[in-house]
Amino acid sequence: MKKYSLILGVCVFLVSGCSTETISKKPIYQESSKLMELIDGAQWELADKEVMEIQKLFKKNKWKYMLLGDETEYSGLNQEISKLVASIEEKDTPEAKRNILMIQDYIKSIYFH
Repeated sequence: MKKYSLILGVCVFLVSGCSTETISKKPIYQESSKLMELIDGAQWELADKEVMEIQKLFKKNKWKYMLLGDETEYSGLNQEISKLVASIEEKDTPEAKRNILMIQDYIKSIYFH
């Protein structure tokens, strides 16, 4: 009986640890949400600084993404961040928003994998 209780407890812990609320508290996810607001307000200079912060966060946490996700997910995240840098330089609002949504999707898939 103790064995089943332990297994149930671990399952509940894992499921609750990967909730959408927890994902939205991840640094890159939070920064991408801020960036979306800056792009909506056409604040391109601030958006440029924010995307550099996202790049730093990715480099700092890449080892975590490599452990949690597969190569497709973390390399796709890196590619979308690079595309986001380019779309912000070009001040391409629709493309930048699409890149942000893709970044958020990759973060979700890495943590829900």
